[in-house]
Amino acid sequence: MKSFTKHQISSLISIINGQPVLFLEDINALVVSDLHLGIEAIMNEDGSFTPYSQTDSVINSIRLLIKQIKPSMLVLNGDVKHSFQEPSKIENRDVKKFLGDVSKLVKDVHIIKGNHDIFLNWVAREFTNVHFHPESFVCKDYYFTHGDQLLPEQLPPSVQYVIIGHEHPILEQKVDKIQKLRAPSFLLGPLINYDAKIIVMPAYTLYSAGTPITPLNQKLLLSPILRMQVNINLMEFFVLGEKNEVFHFPELKLWFNIE
Repeated sequence: MKSFTKHQISSLISIINGQPVLFLEDINALVVSDLHLGIEAIMNEDGSFTPYSQTDSVINSIRLLIKQIKPSMLVLNGDVKHSFQEPSKIENRDVKKFLGDVSKLVKDVHIIKGNHDIFLNWVAREFTNVHFHPESFVCKDYYFTHGDQLLPEQLPPSVQYVIIGHEHPILEQKVDKIQKLRAPSFLLGPLINYDAKIIVMPAYTLYSAGTPITPLNQKLLLSPILRMQVNINLMEFFVLGEKNEVFHFPELKLWFNIE
């Protein structure tokens, strides 16, 4: 099996293979956010023809990651499915197929409910090692929550990192005032009034346009955590490039000359 590449965010947290996934070495966990399984069915209903290919591609790519890394735990940090309602037949089929395949390869799968995951607990309960968390999941130093709700006033004392999805962050910049660069990105920075840091994960779905992150649009961001509980100027970017590359950019205040 071909070895995998790691780009360290911290001594125990890595981006794997330049993909939108994290590996947490101390708890042997692979973390993925925003799969949006079944999105093709919704797009087709809206008049955009899209072949039903994402689920098989996601299963194959995550199976490969699991076989390479050998985690004992898979954390799905919200928006496993796409629609805002009870799963359609296609969504139900896709989620069951995904969970049925990947749950065989790890000891436990933990799903944190995202704002799209209506009635997902009914699907998850069919698998004995799949655990559904309606708000958050804490494991040692890590607090997992989707990001569509504010953090509680106090976090468990052990927590050093809050990990969210939901925002689908991207770096967007113009090159030579003509070409526009858009790339999925991880964000890392301090939280306001908490000792923990926050990591924002890019979406795993193939169909995410993403949200540009700048100091100018903080009030317009999707996640209330990013709007109200962080200083965007202090966020660092880990930008996913081609050929498994990860590019580290310093905190935003250095780009925009903000004091």
